[in-house]
Amino acid sequence: MANIQKRPNGKWRARYRDLDGKEHARHFDRKLDAQRWLDEVTTSVVTGQYVDPRSAKKPFKEYAEE
Repeated sequence: MANIQKRPNGKWRARYRDLDGKEHARHFDRKLDAQRWLDEVTTSVVTGQYVDPRSAKKPFKEYAEE
């Protein structure tokens, strides 16, 4: 499930829950940019190309050893 909310500072917060139930959020100046980001994430989940943002923080050495 994903949603977009306007924050008191005027920014837009877009957030979604991944397949494990962890919430991910980003802040944008424009609502349109927030919606585009959510659309991209939703598309990647539906097409099976979703990559968890946490896995991108893993060093290559650790990834290669797995």
